[in-house]
Amino acid sequence: MSLLEKMYSRSTVGIFSKTTDSAFVEAAGLAGLDFIILDTEHGPASLETLHNHVRAAQLTAMHPIVRVKGIEAHAIGSALDTGAAGVQVPNINSAAQAREAVQAARFHPVGSRGVCRFVRAANFGEKDKASYFQEANQAVVILQVEGLEGVSNLDAILDVPGFDVLFVGPYDLSQSVGKPGEVDALEVVALMREIAEKAKAKDVLLGAFCDTPENAELLKKQGFQYLAYSVDVNLFISALVNMRESI
Repeated sequence: MSLLEKMYSRSTVGIFSKTTDSAFVEAAGLAGLDFIILDTEHGPASLETLHNHVRAAQLTAMHPIVRVKGIEAHAIGSALDTGAAGVQVPNINSAAQAREAVQAARFHPVGSRGVCRFVRAANFGEKDKASYFQEANQAVVILQVEGLEGVSNLDAILDVPGFDVLFVGPYDLSQSVGKPGEVDALEVVALMREIAEKAKAKDVLLGAFCDTPENAELLKKQGFQYLAYSVDVNLFISALVNMRESI
């Protein structure tokens, strides 16, 4: 079952990854997570590392998503060339930026992604060309709206065709309202609710970051189907702290 099919049937759960060790990615998949976001915006992974992370995820039933640094056609195309299940593009503030991201992530007739079939996603040239281009255009495209400018342009962003999930960054939202890190502040909660209502009205799937079980449960009740829970290295630290305190 594809990640999109899962999202249409239930809320999916994954984590952000900021490690360079693909064993952690494989372990996340063995734990039964639906997806993992391989983070190149705030993480250290190189393109070479991404290839190995994607391989590790694909050893399991987990779907690898690459978060790129920003709206840059080469980075978006390279991320998808790895064979990742999708790409996540941060800091979308306008419909024009949303269209640019979609163009970079899709082949004709939907977009203008750079073409090279001798990449891992196309079995290094061994996959049938027509099949590859058709399958590649099924990759999940996730756009992040993280600030007041993006929220003010949300209606126009939601009308852009070709993307699958609108992802909300509560920490960046808190920064944009002058309360960095206060993701439970009334202003942030109100913005999250406004975004969710507008996205659902246009049948756009919703995603968000959360780092407590309480926030995760709240997001599920609000109709968020793509929940990124915390970060692998922080979850590892927390598990070790709990272990150490219990001995």
